[in-house]
Amino acid sequence: MDELICVDVLDRTIGKASKEICHQRGLLHRAFSVFLYRDGKLLLHQHARNKYHSGGLWANVCCS
Repeated sequence: MDELICVDVLDRTIGKASKEICHQRGLLHRAFSVFLYRDGKLLLHQHARNKYHSGGLWANVCCS
């Protein structure tokens, strides 16, 4: 399983944790989001309903 770099509010590394643990515990971690626009419209996708995090919700194109 991939580990994420956990950070404090000043973006200083404080450890590592799995993505699932970070989301369950609300830990800050390094990440990025991709937003795609065309003709002034934002492309969205819907998370699978059975996804552990944000299941069924609409979101931006890609996060990592």
